[in-house]
Amino acid sequence: MNSKKAILLGILLTAPLYAGGSWTLEACLKQAKEKSLQLESAKLREQSADISIKQAKIGNRPSVSASIQNSLFDHPFVDNEDHYRLSLGISGSYTLWDGGSTSLNVEASKLNKEAAALQTKQTERSIQESVLNAYMSLLAASENLRTADASVELSQAEFDHYSKLFEAGSITKKDLTQSQSNVMQKQVSQLTAQLNVNTSKTTLRQLLELDDSENFEVSAPEAGMTSPDSLEALPSLEELQKNIRAAHPGLKSDSISVKAAQKNTEVAGKGSSISVSLGANSSTGLSAWESKEYGDQLKYGWQNSISLSINIPIIDGGATTNKVLQAQVSEAETQVGMQETAKTLENNIEKLYLNALSADMQWKAAILQVEAETEALAVAEEQRNAGALTYTDYLSQKNALENAQVTLTNAKYTCLLARKLLDLYQGKLD
Repeated sequence: MNSKKAILLGILLTAPLYAGGSWTLEACLKQAKEKSLQLESAKLREQSADISIKQAKIGNRPSVSASIQNSLFDHPFVDNEDHYRLSLGISGSYTLWDGGSTSLNVEASKLNKEAAALQTKQTERSIQESVLNAYMSLLAASENLRTADASVELSQAEFDHYSKLFEAGSITKKDLTQSQSNVMQKQVSQLTAQLNVNTSKTTLRQLLELDDSENFEVSAPEAGMTSPDSLEALPSLEELQKNIRAAHPGLKSDSISVKAAQKNTEVAGKGSSISVSLGANSSTGLSAWESKEYGDQLKYGWQNSISLSINIPIIDGGATTNKVLQAQVSEAETQVGMQETAKTLENNIEKLYLNALSADMQWKAAILQVEAETEALAVAEEQRNAGALTYTDYLSQKNALENAQVTLTNAKYTCLLARKLLDLYQGKLD
């Protein structure tokens, strides 16, 4: 009996820490970057920003247009007149000076595109963070399920043994019933653990945009770690803040957006600037029906012209002033947004750092707790065999070991997640 229970207890404590499959953390992160719909949306916004640059550049290019005009007319008191006129023309214009609005618009659009590219990178980081959380949750849930499976197997073997002892009259009906109840409780815990695995797997699979018909399993070399001592030492908080600020795309995007907003404010102020444009026109026409010699009409009616237009704004009803004020408000909002991003990032860095330190200590404490509960279970088993311990107290000690094992699993993956998040924020997972 002791030998069988020792083997099963060994299964409980040393169950395999990884599931077979090809989806490593690196593969999951790569898949998310390639297939995420959120990232596709961000890339489309980046393309839109590129189109805006092309649109802004059109402002200082010449424009040419052709026109064909057909007119029907009538003078009630005039006899013998044509009632149809055809006019043909081609005209062009070129803005010689617009106060610098076009160049400022181009600069602002380029800054917006740069900000959009960084925002795409920030979206990618957010997706990676979600994948990290889901991946570690799945590893923890899978390991807890293996613990639950081993616990059910151990409890069932114990119940089978107690059934034989009861038939031999060596134990009471109460002990047998408690053993049977313990099996059922472990089976309920097993179902809960399986549900957690399924939920975590679905979350991760959806983040990777994988079809639910695919056979999805993870392969986790990280799960083989048995102590935080095998991990690299954490850098100082000051070093982390420096590295993360330098690698944070959202902060960079906000900084560039502020510059773009400043350009837009300048553009708004150009509404009161003088503009100069050069124009040219070539046109001809004819009158039909009563008139003859259509070719001569087109020939001798052909005229060319060139013009230089100077527009001097005097009063625009405050339109330019309102545009400037609105642009200044947008610029201020962008600056406030950048400050908020910086504050949020600072808080997140400090929280991540403290979580990582705490996770290290929790993992070490959980290891010691499992060792202590293992020793306590061994003593409880000897006392139980000697008749000095009730079955209820023995079950309580066995459950304490299983709870400690679950706590150890959760502490380990909390620690690994904290480390990976720090790597992500520093740009080490790009």
